Amino acid sequence: MDLQFTWSSDWIQNYESPWGILEKFRWANAIDGNTVLELIGNENVKKLKMISNAGSRHRSIIYFSSIDPKRTETIFGIDLKEYNDKLIDKLIHIIPKIKSVSNYFYDNITYCPICLSKGYHSIFHQIKFFDYCAFHPNQKLKDKCLHCKQTMPEYLINKGNLEAYRCSCGYCFLDSENIRSMVSSWKEQLKVQNSLINSWLKIPRYKVHTYNILYPFDNYKKYLEVDKKDSDYLRLLPKLLTNAFNEGALNNTVIKISSKENIFNIKNDYQQLKNNYMEVFPHRFYSFEFKEKHRIDSIYFEIYKQSRILYKAINRYILRKVIKEHNNCVKIFNKARQNGDVCPHAYAFILWKMECEGIDALWKIENQSRIFENLGFSCMNEDFSIFLHGSFMTHLEEILNPITRNYDFNFLNCNVSSINYILNRTISHLLIERYIKWLEVVHDPEKFKHTYPDDNIPMYIAKIPENYNEEISLYFPNKRINHMKSIIMNISNQYTCPFHRSKRYPRYKSPIRIAMDNM
Repeated sequence: MDLQFTWSSDWIQNYESPWGILEKFRWANAIDGNTVLELIGNENVKKLKMISNAGSRHRSIIYFSSIDPKRTETIFGIDLKEYNDKLIDKLIHIIPKIKSVSNYFYDNITYCPICLSKGYHSIFHQIKFFDYCAFHPNQKLKDKCLHCKQTMPEYLINKGNLEAYRCSCGYCFLDSENIRSMVSSWKEQLKVQNSLINSWLKIPRYKVHTYNILYPFDNYKKYLEVDKKDSDYLRLLPKLLTNAFNEGALNNTVIKISSKENIFNIKNDYQQLKNNYMEVFPHRFYSFEFKEKHRIDSIYFEIYKQSRILYKAINRYILRKVIKEHNNCVKIFNKARQNGDVCPHAYAFILWKMECEGIDALWKIENQSRIFENLGFSCMNEDFSIFLHGSFMTHLEEILNPITRNYDFNFLNCNVSSINYILNRTISHLLIERYIKWLEVVHDPEKFKHTYPDDNIPMYIAKIPENYNEEISLYFPNKRINHMKSIIMNISNQYTCPFHRSKRYPRYKSPIRIAMDNM
């Protein structure tokens, strides 16, 4: 039996999301989400005893794993899966070699109140790159009901018997329930007004795909949860990428650092690498020859040494330039703390230092004040280290370890000069940004769980040419040093440093020393 529905393919507007199309269909036919799934579901859905029990996998409108494309074409006049794939390819696959598309979508419905009031929801609203509407550039996107402030439902084919465009609290997002008025608005094709999104759409894909693009999200081993409140994270990607491939548009929000064009042509001095490695690790050879695994390990060791030098340089920079008035507070931190005095600037620095050096207790800072020359390198034991510790360094391990990547680019095929060029600038960025995070924790601890910053890795882009005769370029958010100094000033205004130069503190005793004295 042929079912009759109220629908026209003319109602599908530019860049409309599958969820938006299905909501229009639900509203025009007064049906619920389960009925929609039953109509367009494939054999996987038909095997279910009850449609209402269908979970997220069956209701997915990103992968359409349980949706019959032919049924959608019969009912809606278009193959919804093909339609959605083309949108994703156009908007997300500008970036090459993306692994998991779903990571780039908000889990819950994110919408523009103006658009949704007319019964329209765009895929631009659901992608994590943008926080303002593509068609109303002054309207910030929402993820909560305007009435009850509850989080919107998941970005799936709706479950349950709720009416279309309604919250569970009963609030209707439409500004009119007159079907003629709504249908009339659906026939109007919207034009993108957001300048950032227009720049994003104009990025020359063919040019982007001639480069290896490194950035700390899709390259990350674990699934990295990006909080919607963290507006400075994934939303920076379009700004950085549009600047990277539209040099004329480079603005003061982005800073570009480039190498010389011949950097890939600098030959490795393998004999020097071998000598450096064998001098430090003679016990690994004895009668064994210098094999391929030792050659690779010698390259990692060179990277390891560079990262140590860079960390110590950043350490000195913070102490001598950024918080020079509190340099002595850091030196006597444990003495003062034992007396009940804590300098907030010293505290932020010590927490940052502990994470970087893998120190698990404040009192151990006294015993690990020096960084020994050969600490921590054990790549041959598959315990790769670049000396710096903490979750924010996992990204660098991911970049350097080709086993975790499923595409051709491999750092070990590059020369040491180009590897160090990329890593030195990336590590500097990560260290400064991580210090900023610890400053934010000290300044506003209630914002963070367990008095610890989130694990989000600060955004940047490394543009590495497949043609080795070109330069390496890195793009970072600009004015972050000024932001860091602003937080330091706010901390100074909010907290008073208790340390006075004339005050003498007794010698610090570790918890173990105190316990022994008591015994």
